[in-house]
Amino acid sequence: MRKTAFAALAIMASVAGISPAGAQDFSLGYDVDRFPAKALSLQACRSALSRGATAVGYTTRVDQDQKILVVHVSAPPGDGRSLVAYCVTAGDQTVFLIQAFDYTRPNSPEVDRIKARVAAEVRKAAGRG
Repeated sequence: MRKTAFAALAIMASVAGISPAGAQDFSLGYDVDRFPAKALSLQACRSALSRGATAVGYTTRVDQDQKILVVHVSAPPGDGRSLVAYCVTAGDQTVFLIQAFDYTRPNSPEVDRIKARVAAEVRKAAGRG
């Protein structure tokens, strides 16, 4: 199941438009992890993504629950940054992928701060934060 979950996340990342060729045009910070579903349910993951995004001043733009996949997209007021995050049920695991983008400049330290804060909220929900 681990390979399946990480393969699914790799596919999602490619669909989201992450490509090494464009890496100079924007900044990207990402975090991926998995927990037993008993420790982190899909709904707990979804709620944690929302709390983390709110904590960094982002407003939710998309929050979709497709039963085995949660998609969360948020951004601060104005343009230039975004957060795209997923929670996925993979067998007896819940996997999350958090992607923080800054389209205003390459090598922005903000992407790491944002993804770390949101990931910390998900890990806290899983009892590891």
